[in-house]
Amino acid sequence: MVVIDKNGDPRPTCINIGCDRLATSSGRRWTGKVRYRPYCGRCHQASGGRKTYAEGVTPVKKDFCENKDNRLGFKCVTNGKKLDSCMLDLDHIDGNHVHNVPENIQTLCKCCHAKKGLIQGNFLREQQKRYK
Repeated sequence: MVVIDKNGDPRPTCINIGCDRLATSSGRRWTGKVRYRPYCGRCHQASGGRKTYAEGVTPVKKDFCENKDNRLGFKCVTNGKKLDSCMLDLDHIDGNHVHNVPENIQTLCKCCHAKKGLIQGNFLREQQKRYK
């Protein structure tokens, strides 16, 4: 589900299964638009071990890089080893950061997430937008 915030921008709900809270802000983009995490504040703190997940909530984020099977077309340096949450990112497969459904999310290590963005040209598009 997506809610429209006070600026008219879409605000997603938490990605975790069983949590219906709104996603929390993680700052602003260079355009001034609010950036949202894929999860609510409580789930964000729980993923880092500072809180516990609410009863009935199942986290979507795995503890390994899902590119261990080379699904992105390149080899992951972690080889599927268990990693701390801070070393992993949630990646929106379709690139739509508001489309928070488990089927659209994959857990990637920071290296694979960055390389995927380079290959797809995400960083180049951001730079081009910035200087137009």
